[in-house]
Amino acid sequence: MSRLTDINAKTDPLQRGVSAHAADPSHPLFAGLVAVAPRLGAVMAFAGLVQMSFHLISQ
Repeated sequence: MSRLTDINAKTDPLQRGVSAHAADPSHPLFAGLVAVAPRLGAVMAFAGLVQMSFHLISQ
């Protein structure tokens, strides 16, 4: 078989395991989470402050 028709386990997405994606730092899902993490942290901190404010007001 030629190099173009030879299916390799490294290049065939059906033969690769899920763990190969999870350990790959260049995976798009991981890159997306890294890109969103600071914004998500800021939103969660703001939501916590709002929740604490409402709790203090209601007492």
